[in-house]
Amino acid sequence: MAAPMVSIQDLVVDASTSRGTAHLLRGVSLDIGRGRILGVVGESGSGKSTLASAMLRLLPPNISRLSGQIRLDGLDLVALAPAEMEAIRGRRVAMIFQDPMTALNPLFTVGLQLIDVLRRREPGLRRADELKQAEAMLATVGIPDPRLRLAAYPHQLSGGMRQRVMIAMALMAQPDLLLADEPTTALDATVEAQIVELFDELRQRFSGSIVFISHHLGLVAELCDDLCVMYGGVIVESGPVTEVLARPRHPYTRALLDCEIDDDASGRLASIPGDVPDPLTVLTGCVFAPRCPHAAPRCLQGQPPLMELEPGRRAACIRADEVLP
Repeated sequence: MAAPMVSIQDLVVDASTSRGTAHLLRGVSLDIGRGRILGVVGESGSGKSTLASAMLRLLPPNISRLSGQIRLDGLDLVALAPAEMEAIRGRRVAMIFQDPMTALNPLFTVGLQLIDVLRRREPGLRRADELKQAEAMLATVGIPDPRLRLAAYPHQLSGGMRQRVMIAMALMAQPDLLLADEPTTALDATVEAQIVELFDELRQRFSGSIVFISHHLGLVAELCDDLCVMYGGVIVESGPVTEVLARPRHPYTRALLDCEIDDDASGRLASIPGDVPDPLTVLTGCVFAPRCPHAAPRCLQGQPPLMELEPGRRAACIRADEVLP
């Protein structure tokens, strides 16, 4: 089996708050295969965006602890000095942020922002070559009249166009790892479908790996190869996306699937009773136990490790074989 492009081991992220220490990631371990698209799903507050930010080392100043390993082709990003990480960020690792309305600088044209990314990758290019590559990248992501759009400011573009520009900027870096943090959240359903189709087309040209964070299991099923389900700062299940969605092995994954809205849905919508765990709480049992319909007394005796149930399938549930065969 080929070595993964990214190997995360026991990643812990804590933050200092006015109420105490918030445990944002609680010992996350995960592999990302080469040339694969990994979907990361879970409710708001489950740690998805924190995981992406940790991989890019773009964490807020109140972070009090960052420990564990994030190995990119064997290079531990957690151990790098800030200057060394600066050389990785925007070159080997790039990110598409959630909100295209605010991620672009409103004071500069689209062309200048694309060229700034290119200059980090290939300093010394002639201006004409920079403009040519920027125009070609806008065409690649499906923006009409790309030469005209180079002179446009972000406010002159629609939300969908701005998101395409964000994708173009990330691809200009030619990264080994592309992080897409809910790239369709701020878009309407029609534009969302266009962006997902664009990602599906780009995977044929992009040789690196992609982490696609989303709330939408339908999008993940359509686009991704592998799936990671997060809850309360831990990974509760992982495996090939088709297998996980067809036969979930953790009660939380099953509950998420039950909450998906079908096109022909009628009647009362399903929900998961209770609230997501408070990040300030220290876990003394399974993180999902307070909301789990299958919880037993032994589920309260510590957070279960992410165990391999079968080749490629892992779940953090001591009752996986009993309640979700």
